Amino acid sequence: MKNYLKYDDVKVFKYDNLVLAVIYTIGHILIAMTCNRIITGATLDMAAADAFIEPIINGFWFYFLLVVLKNHITKRLDNMPTKIFSSHNVGIYLAVIYTIGHILIAMTCNRLLTGAPLNLAAIDAIVEPVVNGFWFYLLFEVFNIYKENVVASASGRSSKNPNPEQLKSSKLAPINNKKDLD
Repeated sequence: MKNYLKYDDVKVFKYDNLVLAVIYTIGHILIAMTCNRIITGATLDMAAADAFIEPIINGFWFYFLLVVLKNHITKRLDNMPTKIFSSHNVGIYLAVIYTIGHILIAMTCNRLLTGAPLNLAAIDAIVEPVVNGFWFYLLFEVFNIYKENVVASASGRSSKNPNPEQLKSSKLAPINNKKDLD
């Protein structure tokens, strides 16, 4: 770790990804429930069930995509006679496939769990990830500002440990604050 970090600051940086993931997940669930309630008119318990079950299924979809389909897609791209698509860009291909699968899973879960019409389930499956994207960005930016403030305070710019230029003489205790004595 950097020398200028205090012990408490090190703990914050050590667990920052875990903390962010927990905060993001709680927000994600609340956003999913709210979108489901507003868009489809589902009851709170059904919206909550959808908000918990659908991400779990998408987690399995993500795992399947990385473990099984990634190797299959990479081999297929490498064996193509024309090199229009490259296996070096497999990440973007997987992201597109994942997104399409995510939307289909979200629509299906919403339809089966809440009984919403398919058109409203489709709208919810598209709107909710967009709102969560903004939530992710907001959380990311706010936490980065917090981290910058922690680093700034650890580097000597806090009120507890001010720079010498920030020191001012107190008029209340002039005897203790004589700076320019010869």
